[in-house]
Amino acid sequence: MTEAIGVELAVQRWGSGPKRALLLHGIGSAAAGWWRLGPDLAELGFVVDGPDLRGHGLSPKPAEMSLEGYAEDVRHLGDHWDLVIAHSLGGSIVLAGGLAASGWTERLVLEDPAILGSDDPEVVAWLLEEFDGPIDPATIASSNPTWHPTDAALKAEALLQCGPEAIQRTMDHSGAWNLWDELLAVEVPTLLIGADPKLGALVSPELGQTAAAGNPRIRYESVVGASHSMHRDEYDTFWTLVQEFAAE
Repeated sequence: MTEAIGVELAVQRWGSGPKRALLLHGIGSAAAGWWRLGPDLAELGFVVDGPDLRGHGLSPKPAEMSLEGYAEDVRHLGDHWDLVIAHSLGGSIVLAGGLAASGWTERLVLEDPAILGSDDPEVVAWLLEEFDGPIDPATIASSNPTWHPTDAALKAEALLQCGPEAIQRTMDHSGAWNLWDELLAVEVPTLLIGADPKLGALVSPELGQTAAAGNPRIRYESVVGASHSMHRDEYDTFWTLVQEFAAE
């Protein structure tokens, strides 16, 4: 395995501090998708950094797209965060990179993280389904009727920015992964949020409850009626959980 080389990420910023928060989006998304969470955290006194991950948004598109490469980029953004919120692939990056430790962040929110990753062709094909039809706000909104129109527009933009290549290379270069041991080893207070299991949660209640039982630093919550992208379709509930956790 070659050593991962970091790239300089495009970063969107909200607020002016004094506390520091980092937001890591999921695969096929971009920092602009945090258009509600970033300003809301800023109102709580955070300066909020939202990077576009490699291959996404306005960030460089290197040939290498492994979890190790993603994590190296995130390390270059600094440490001593007061709060890190990571969705899906963002959560995988945090765990695979060994970042869930004191000194890197004081508190961690994992929004339906991809604890298990598969390089099965059928799984990859499922991830690429969004590119099979028109990529525009109306099409995204029709598939996600609970989303705010802004979320649909920004998701369409993010898909066009990354293209199917970023998803394909991420899965090809990362291979199958199992980050269960890394989850149980987190060293900081962690809020693990799972989607509604009826709507395709990556973190099932069984997995979430087992993780919480195995590590007293982990608190598990499931959001009824929320899909994998709960910060889009159940934002108020998601924000309430994040706000309470950040204030503890």
